[in-house]
Amino acid sequence: MSEKLVTIVVLPLARAHILKMRLEEKGIKCELEDVHLIEGVTTSTVRVKILENDLNEAFKEVDKFLGLKTETPKKSSKPGQILVPVDFSEVSEKAVMMAFNIANHLKIQLVIMHSYISPLRFSIPYGDIYPYDTTLLKQTEDAEEEANRQFKNFLSPIVHNIGPERWEEVKPEYIVKPGYAEEDILAFANEHPTRLIIIGRGGDKSWPGTVGSVTADVMYNATAPVLVIPEEMEPKAVDEFNDVLYATNFDEKDFTALDKLMNIVKSYDVKVTCAHVGLPDEYGWDIARLEGMKDILNKKYEKKEFECKLIMGNNVLDTLESTIERDNVDILALTTHKRGMISRLFNPSLARKMVFHTHIPLLVFHA
Repeated sequence: MSEKLVTIVVLPLARAHILKMRLEEKGIKCELEDVHLIEGVTTSTVRVKILENDLNEAFKEVDKFLGLKTETPKKSSKPGQILVPVDFSEVSEKAVMMAFNIANHLKIQLVIMHSYISPLRFSIPYGDIYPYDTTLLKQTEDAEEEANRQFKNFLSPIVHNIGPERWEEVKPEYIVKPGYAEEDILAFANEHPTRLIIIGRGGDKSWPGTVGSVTADVMYNATAPVLVIPEEMEPKAVDEFNDVLYATNFDEKDFTALDKLMNIVKSYDVKVTCAHVGLPDEYGWDIARLEGMKDILNKKYEKKEFECKLIMGNNVLDTLESTIERDNVDILALTTHKRGMISRLFNPSLARKMVFHTHIPLLVFHA
């Protein structure tokens, strides 16, 4: 029985050629096949296909290539790109629109990724020998075709509304692969220069592995800043955002986070407010620290408007929510810390609480 070619990943042409060379160096025969995910645009995307008997080794190489299991982020002098994981939900559409506007404004690349559950991908332990199974292969082909179909149906109207020529200005790349969304998002961001991850909060619960179910994992573990788009957010152009509120607890990582924040918003006409929720008995010390923070920021970013203020309140979450409403804040930014599972269950961080409460975008930096 002749062996069948099986798709292992859908990649931009340039990335696919690099992966093809890596696979062939390992003695794995590889073919590239054009796939037209988005009509009316010139972006070239291809299926990477290999022989079924090579699946075991090929998956290992794909994981290495896209960054799966990478522990330490690679440093790069490149300007970085914006990564948008999608699950075809309405909130994913809002995330893509936000990402396009930011990428177009900053003149950086946009990468859109979808991970889908493949029967074949998750039935082959790396140490096992792959048995020929026509039923499994058919299910795998169906899963890949369905993922590509949904990807095309999801993005085509977005591209049409933006306009193919404008869409091409961000040099979009599309990645469709079998895998677990949270692992693939974090691994890709570690392996490739990523300035920002934009992800929706919510998602279609009927689709396995939805973005909404992995938002918290990405927020806690990504080294790149993560912009969480809430399902309830009203559509709004990025250049209409006027106020960014950075919630500080006087952490030593605040200035690192603020540098990353300025790297994103410095070319926008927005006001940045650093706010601390404090108690009356700490008033004097908090005011002194806020004044010191303001002096440092004003000296470092002379052309940007800053405000540092103390907000009195016993409950940080409630106080921030009322401040957001009262001051018409457009984006809330804060720093979160990586926590163990027990700590997450019994003492969830402010970032996790805010993800499920705020109706405005939440920009999270990892300490």
